[in-house]
Amino acid sequence: MSTVSAPTPPNSDDPRPLTRKGVAPIVMSLGLGAIGGAIFAVIGVPLAWMLGPMVANIIASVRGAPVLVPHSVRVVTLCVIGVFLGGSFSPDLLARAGEWAVSLSLMVVFIPLITIIASFYYRRYAAFDPPTAMFSGAPGTLTAMVIIGGESGADERMIALTQGLRVAIVIFLLPMIVTLATAAGPTSASFLPDGGPFVWSDGLMLLAAAIVGFSLARMFNLPASAMTGAMLVSAALYLSGFVSWRPPDAALSACLWVLGSATGSRFSTVTAQTFFRVSRHAVAATAVVIGVSAVFAWAVSGITGAAFLTTLLAFTPGGVAEMCLIAIAFDIDPAFVAVHHLARIAILITAAPLAAKWLAARAA
Repeated sequence: MSTVSAPTPPNSDDPRPLTRKGVAPIVMSLGLGAIGGAIFAVIGVPLAWMLGPMVANIIASVRGAPVLVPHSVRVVTLCVIGVFLGGSFSPDLLARAGEWAVSLSLMVVFIPLITIIASFYYRRYAAFDPPTAMFSGAPGTLTAMVIIGGESGADERMIALTQGLRVAIVIFLLPMIVTLATAAGPTSASFLPDGGPFVWSDGLMLLAAAIVGFSLARMFNLPASAMTGAMLVSAALYLSGFVSWRPPDAALSACLWVLGSATGSRFSTVTAQTFFRVSRHAVAATAVVIGVSAVFAWAVSGITGAAFLTTLLAFTPGGVAEMCLIAIAFDIDPAFVAVHHLARIAILITAAPLAAKWLAARAA
């Protein structure tokens, strides 16, 4: 077993109904997030309304504050992100099918490679046992890796902590990297054209798309169902010409605020001592993962001609919704980024049970 243990972080995906007492952590988390976002915006930090809430909630979490963003709030936020992503799909995507085929094929090589590399680090330097190291090193998704890893005898608490730290580190660093890389000019042509003034019929159809899409995605057990379903149905509405209006930037800022708060609040039951002890290993392992991601992104960019920043966002394994939000906020081909991160999660969810069986056979 691992030499470091940690309490299980709070489950923001818990679908149980809220009580009056349960509202206080939500108010605290989002309130601190608003303060953090405002401070980061004033001092000019990139993607301030995601990073500020995340940092504010991490600080509060480590100090023992009961902060939490629950399942229901996250679902609504993911549906809104899905609608934004749906608006980034356009008819010219078919012309880029070959480009996507190459990068998605390399994703099949990329995922096991970085899992092996990160797992080796956690075994060698953090002294994790093999199952814990493997599911800590896998590039997401937190909930699935905790469940499947736990069934294979891994330390669920450690997986939750390392996976949560990886997501936080990636989404803190990537906006900085993108900002530095684009300081001399724009990243690309616009993928999210202005939708103009609000149209009631369009707004109602997009609302219906989010609800219907989420329901269908859950029925077919698609990864990131709230976001994926809303994205697919709203994309169909945009591509068919039934809808042209797009949600305003204020909705995007709200999504950044909620998801940033949710990411930071994951650590509210982790002691400061454990957090800092494990975080040094998570930082090192994540730095290696980002480096390998950059190599693959460079290769895909060279082969296909896609912009390097686009492929970097597509391959770097942060949270699915968070990486998509970064792509939307910086207008870096959100459709391309979303499809690749959903493919990553689909591959992991398919391969992880097989890996668990293999580990169980080795231990027998």
